[in-house]
Amino acid sequence: MESTERATTYTEKLKNKGIVARNWIKAINVGVDENTSLLDRKRARLLNGICVISFMAYVGNTFSLLKHEFSLIECFVAMTMILFTIYLNSLKRYSLACHVYNIWNLAFYSFMGIVQGANDATELYLVPSSLLGMLFFRKTSIFFLYFFLNLGCFGIVKYCHQIWPPLNVFPEQSGLYVSNYILLFVILFAIILHFRSENIKQETLLEERNEKLGEEKERSDELLLNILPAETAEELKAKGSADAREYELVTVLFTDFKNFTKASESMTAQELVNEINYCYSAFDRILAIHGVEKIKTIGDGYMAAGGLPAKNTTNPVDAVNAALAIRDFMESEKQNRLKEGKSFFEIRVGLHSGPVVAGIVGIKKFAYDIWGDTVNTASRMESSGEVGKVNISGSTYGLVKDKFKCAYRGKVEAKNKGEIDMYFVESLTGQA
Repeated sequence: MESTERATTYTEKLKNKGIVARNWIKAINVGVDENTSLLDRKRARLLNGICVISFMAYVGNTFSLLKHEFSLIECFVAMTMILFTIYLNSLKRYSLACHVYNIWNLAFYSFMGIVQGANDATELYLVPSSLLGMLFFRKTSIFFLYFFLNLGCFGIVKYCHQIWPPLNVFPEQSGLYVSNYILLFVILFAIILHFRSENIKQETLLEERNEKLGEEKERSDELLLNILPAETAEELKAKGSADAREYELVTVLFTDFKNFTKASESMTAQELVNEINYCYSAFDRILAIHGVEKIKTIGDGYMAAGGLPAKNTTNPVDAVNAALAIRDFMESEKQNRLKEGKSFFEIRVGLHSGPVVAGIVGIKKFAYDIWGDTVNTASRMESSGEVGKVNISGSTYGLVKDKFKCAYRGKVEAKNKGEIDMYFVESLTGQA
């Protein structure tokens, strides 16, 4: 997908360029396609660009050296090697092309520097050539190898100028001398321009990637916060794990739809899922308002807890307020569906307060969960309750009795728990 977009962008750029720019872009991209790696794309384009500039310079030199047969041979040899280098790039032999070009530069300009003498200044090409290894090769050892070989040959050529007369004598600093300096300047300028262009591209690419990474991080954080409490999610991101924690006071809330099986029989599968999602989404919003943490859903059962992961002393009141809001929401939905002649859910809600242990379990599809006798007792409060009622234990009642009007049910038998004091929460104190 990314490769296709890159190819499309490249084609669109070509259409918007002039004829010279289009041909230049085509020339430097010989052997480069959407599958070429970033490193190979970089060095292939630079090498192609240098070859094109050098080839054009040698073509110009050919016309100015018609009287110098040896120099003409030099130009033809150079142009042949340049075309061969571009041919290697077209075969995607990028590394080989870079080595061939560097070795040819080393040998050719050293030889021509000695043969032509100081008046030709051919050996000056060994200076920019010493830097090409840094652009073409990732390994530092290869760069330094070519760097010192070029500078060493440059020194040897200069030494030879002192002890040997040139074989192909130029009587004075000729036009070739000037053209060599001009071409040297152009190549150095091309290298600097390439560095600047690549830096801009890399900075732009880095900014785009950082922006995408930021967006992906936001999405992953949102997903993580949908699975885990914020405090636990932060700990997991920072440490790669989250420690289990003990809480002395937590109020656990359970809900259950009484006639779930009967109501579901009159619905299609999609209608059933939509209705459950509608109810649970409303529960989620209610919990968020009252500062209660959703723990999980189990079929038609819904479990939440107040007082974690951030500890507080208001969780009994918070959880009971949330339970009353859930009860009232379900009663309102029941009346609406009765008017429409539709089946409806009825709910039981149970709460109990006490100590729990909370943490993350599993290595796949991990989930935040709580354990302890408090959880089991809260579940019994729900199952021992009545439809449309909020049933709380004696321990929870002792923590909220000043805030809510409650009706004592007496000691009620709870499965595997014996008799437990239970209360129905009717409303806030002072409400009818």
